[in-house]
Amino acid sequence: MSVDHPGVYLPTSDPNTYESTPLASAGWYDNGQHGGAVSALVVAHLEATPTLTEMEISRVTVELHRVVPIVPLTITSRIVREGKKIQVLTAELTDTDGLLLAMAAVQRLRVDDRPTPEQDRTAHDHTPPLEIPALDSNQWGIGEPGKVMFHRHAIEIREIYGSFSEAGPGAIWARIVKPIIAGEPVTPAQRAIAVADFPNGVSRELDKNWVFMNPDLTVHLMRYPQGEWAGLEAVSYYSDIGRGIATGTLFDEEGVLGRTTQTLFLDQPGK
Repeated sequence: MSVDHPGVYLPTSDPNTYESTPLASAGWYDNGQHGGAVSALVVAHLEATPTLTEMEISRVTVELHRVVPIVPLTITSRIVREGKKIQVLTAELTDTDGLLLAMAAVQRLRVDDRPTPEQDRTAHDHTPPLEIPALDSNQWGIGEPGKVMFHRHAIEIREIYGSFSEAGPGAIWARIVKPIIAGEPVTPAQRAIAVADFPNGVSRELDKNWVFMNPDLTVHLMRYPQGEWAGLEAVSYYSDIGRGIATGTLFDEEGVLGRTTQTLFLDQPGK
């Protein structure tokens, strides 16, 4: 096993195409990517789009149409709503044959100094990340030992409460330890979006006999995280019609910064 890759994705001679590395892998597919890696790549690509005024990403919605294989990926994007207060972009993610793999919509809002009335914006009393013991990077989450994966080798996880090995709600700290795009710095928006894809796994209530995959991800950001670490407190809910949701609060050491929600497709293979 080698995790010595310079990034989750590598730039190519085409500025819209990226080479996928094993660091993008999920643990539940033989040759499929983690939704957090795909979402972070889309955000990293769209962050380069110019704005008329200073803006930050306020909402990201990603629809995963199928398993994204570990292959070169092309992103085609456009501005569908331009302005000095609000900008909306869309993106399509395809393989080199043009097969549509995922779609995304990103909203940006202008950044300005607008002090609001006093309000408690603090998160719950979470233990700071550096006071929590580090986990074995080869063990956390789904996946066979020895396989390079996004959630083990591109991200460091520290469990605040709950555990991946136990069913029920949970909370984690996470930090990206490999560039999303090799040679480019990891941005606050990428840090937030990467951890925002984890509610389903962090708060799972179903056992290994169930499939509970998320075909989408929607993230609302009030602000960007400060520092390397972003936190997630998550819970899952299930219905009896094969559907559920996983949702969570995003935070850093300064307080709450956003919300994240995943629609869940539930199934029991073989039944």
